[in-house]
Amino acid sequence: MALTSTGITKQEQTIREQAYVATVANLRLEDLHLDEEARGIFRSHADGEIDDHEFSAAIGELNERRFGPVPVSGNGRSPQRPWSS
Repeated sequence: MALTSTGITKQEQTIREQAYVATVANLRLEDLHLDEEARGIFRSHADGEIDDHEFSAAIGELNERRFGPVPVSGNGRSPQRPWSS
């Protein structure tokens, strides 16, 4: 299988491109849009500059910086509740 210049296969690059297109389409359904910074992270991932783990971490950091910790069990970012130990 042919690799792109960044080391991912053309098939993987196509999958990542499709994920980006689907994300943009889903956001538009809710009248939301990716800003320039988020688009850059998606572009870096689709181009093979960052791997899946780095992509997830970058999006998580962006969201946490903008919106604060997301209280979801198991994501490692849940705020400490005063009643928990």
